[in-house]
Amino acid sequence: MLIVLKIILCSGILLGLYHLFLVKEKTFTFNRFYLIAALLFSLCIPFATIETKEVVKEIPATVFPESIEQPVETQILTQQESFDYTPILLIIYCSIAAFLLFKIVYSVLKIKRLKGRKIKYQNRTVFLLKQDLAPFSFWNTIYLSETYFKDSKIEDSVFLHEEIHIKQKHSLDILLVEVLKAVFWINPLIGFYKKAMVNNHEFLADESVISQNKNIKQYQELILQEILKQQNLPLIHQFNFNNTKKRFIMMNNKNSKFAKVKNYLAVPAFAVLAIIFAEKTYAKESNENLNQEKESIISDVFSNDPLSEYNQIIKKYGNLVEQKKYAEFDKVISLSDRAKLKELYFQLTKEQRDETPLYFFDVKKSERVNVSQKQLDDFMNSKKYGLWIDGKKTNNLDLKKYKPEDFSHESVSKRYPNAISKKNPEPYQVDLMTNQYFKDYRNEKEKIFMGFKAKAFIKGKDTIPIKRNIEGNLNKKNEQDLSTAAEGTQANITPAEYPGGVNELRKKVSKNFNSAIFSDSQGLVKSTITFVVDKNGNIRDLKTEGENEKFNNEVFRVTKEANENITWKPATKDGEPVAYRYNLPIAMQFASYKKTQ
Repeated sequence: MLIVLKIILCSGILLGLYHLFLVKEKTFTFNRFYLIAALLFSLCIPFATIETKEVVKEIPATVFPESIEQPVETQILTQQESFDYTPILLIIYCSIAAFLLFKIVYSVLKIKRLKGRKIKYQNRTVFLLKQDLAPFSFWNTIYLSETYFKDSKIEDSVFLHEEIHIKQKHSLDILLVEVLKAVFWINPLIGFYKKAMVNNHEFLADESVISQNKNIKQYQELILQEILKQQNLPLIHQFNFNNTKKRFIMMNNKNSKFAKVKNYLAVPAFAVLAIIFAEKTYAKESNENLNQEKESIISDVFSNDPLSEYNQIIKKYGNLVEQKKYAEFDKVISLSDRAKLKELYFQLTKEQRDETPLYFFDVKKSERVNVSQKQLDDFMNSKKYGLWIDGKKTNNLDLKKYKPEDFSHESVSKRYPNAISKKNPEPYQVDLMTNQYFKDYRNEKEKIFMGFKAKAFIKGKDTIPIKRNIEGNLNKKNEQDLSTAAEGTQANITPAEYPGGVNELRKKVSKNFNSAIFSDSQGLVKSTITFVVDKNGNIRDLKTEGENEKFNNEVFRVTKEANENITWKPATKDGEPVAYRYNLPIAMQFASYKKTQ
């Protein structure tokens, strides 16, 4: 809709400039091409793009600490789907355009069906009509009544007038504007362009006739004789009454002394309108530099913050942790990043450790774990257990070759659903270490183990995450998967999901944040916004909490704006949608820098 408005406004301004400065000047050839250029320019320029650089006065470094989500009870609301009218409107638009194009074809056929005979006259094709009609021309043919052809001659002024239309290919201009009017019929100003072009064509033909036949009065009398013989043929040039007065005035008119200056002014006029109506985009280089500088600021500000550095390492691997693709994350993470995460993990506070889904332990600190014959017999069940001995996948029945005293360590872990495959369908995984393997393993200098915590929730008036001594249990059993810690009905909850993921929500909040209102702020400012994603995927009950009221209001505004016309994927419990509470803490460190245009 905006593009249509731009087309109409641009074409209107250029047509207005034509009538204001050029229509009374006898610069007919320039005027002809001005009108064609103006029409095509107005139709094309809204689709053009101009690159520019953005001036950024202040970019704050924004950090989103891990959010806490909680299920809540709410009533089920029926989501109403909005009807898309776009296909219907497109069909209507194309139908009207097709009808108008058909009318053009019909008009051409109507001219071709006129009855008469063709002759050659002064190397021109002339079609002598049986009807007594006013002379006109179309494409390469002059059409006139047989009454004009007397003694094998045609009135010189009439013939010359129509010949000029053919020589200068005025029919091409008319066909072009008719096609544009049909395709872009939504722009009503194209009809006025056609009228201006037809008048200009007549001025051009009149000027050529008068330059050879100096008797203006006699030529005007000829025109008056022919204006009563009008025809309803939209694609032709003919003598007619509608523009006779303008033609007579123009025959006696003279150019003003500023005629050439007005022509030159057309160039800056087009340039200004190009800047106004073209689509503006920011240069790619500028955006890249902006992102690099912003990342640099965040890195510098929080380089001494273990939690921020910890989260930055996790973000290097995309959304694998957020999507709970723990097995894939465990495979792709580098040894150096794994070691750094372990180092940072033990620098976190207890509350921060509780919020992260990762945990770390070292098997060398574990005591020897004896294996019983009963356990070995149970582990032979291939439908229940996937068996690994000394780090290699093994057939469960191979345990018949071993005795309990052959092993120094065992661990059992329950697999997440996304870790189960056709190749490894077992719900549990057993890892056994033989005596020598365990001995060598304990003697290794560095061996970093990483596990993943499962979140559990309970119902209540003020629901909060369950607090458990999970890490202690893990170090004892060396479990690498804690889905068993989330026992009970609440273990089957799938969190609500923002379209594109939580990172997309964070990007929108950060992008739309108006940092200009905090020009006097320094240091770290914090706020937490809480909202509920209902069963239909809509958000409600937005609330903010923090020491800076202005910051709270801006966080509320950008979060609400990021959720306008957005439908979340609702949370589910046992496959049924449930309401879900989201806590999104936001911290912002203000750091100023300037970027010149």
